[in-house]
Amino acid sequence: MTRRPVRHRALTLLEVVISIALIGLLLGTLTTFFWQTTETRRVAGASAARTQLVQQVLGRIAADLRESVAPDAFVVDSTPIFVGTRRSITFLTAPLPAPDTYRIWRTGDPVPLPHHDLRELTYQLWIDPEKKTDDGQPVIGGILRTERPLIEPAVPIDQLPEEEAARYVRHDLWTYELGYLEFRYFDGVEWSTTWEVTQGNPLPHLVQITVGFESLTQDELDDKDLNDYPLTEYPLGPDVPRSDRYAVTVRLPGADETFSARLYKLSDEVKEVYELPGTAAGGGTASPGGGR
Repeated sequence: MTRRPVRHRALTLLEVVISIALIGLLLGTLTTFFWQTTETRRVAGASAARTQLVQQVLGRIAADLRESVAPDAFVVDSTPIFVGTRRSITFLTAPLPAPDTYRIWRTGDPVPLPHHDLRELTYQLWIDPEKKTDDGQPVIGGILRTERPLIEPAVPIDQLPEEEAARYVRHDLWTYELGYLEFRYFDGVEWSTTWEVTQGNPLPHLVQITVGFESLTQDELDDKDLNDYPLTEYPLGPDVPRSDRYAVTVRLPGADETFSARLYKLSDEVKEVYELPGTAAGGGTASPGGGR
């Protein structure tokens, strides 16, 4: 018996073209899937890193504000206890002593210079006073933190060792990625963007901190944005979603529960209300027929 010869059927040109097209489509789909996955992971990682950075910054500022104190005036002399603007804040804090404070020093050991329990902290947005961007916007360098104890060393700071001098006046440039910083202050009744009370307990009840990654604009620096969003209508800021800005509101435990800071803050306005026409500031008699 003879076998039939086996005939092998070859692919036609059309089948080859269709196969190549299907393989290319499959590879393109897989490439797109992996690219989208990688891009999603990159965006999620960057967002998580930004959120973590903001949490650390806001957490540190909030922790320092919660430790703010209002000591008697004779303790700090002429040092401002709590002064705030829209872009900077300065206050006194009394944190826990450093670990070396509890160390038992032996005879002959180099005893460090004395340190005061009170420290003066300043947070501000670093803005270059001399340079502008090409489109006329301010140049922002980040958030600057300054720490200074209230006691001056017996030896001039410029003569101290570098590591010892850094304990008296320390400037830290925080997070150059953040280009926006804002503070708002609540006196128990209303919010404001400035705060300076020189009598009694000068601490506000609440402080709102807002940071952002997009740099501060010139209009915001000149407070022109408050014309569109006045504090009376938008006390916590404009009701506009901003994905690049984060805010936290901090309650100051050391504030006076009787709202004395508001009374001292409005002392000048109170005097103006009760001042009679023709009365000199600080005393005098009212003119005949005057009064309100």
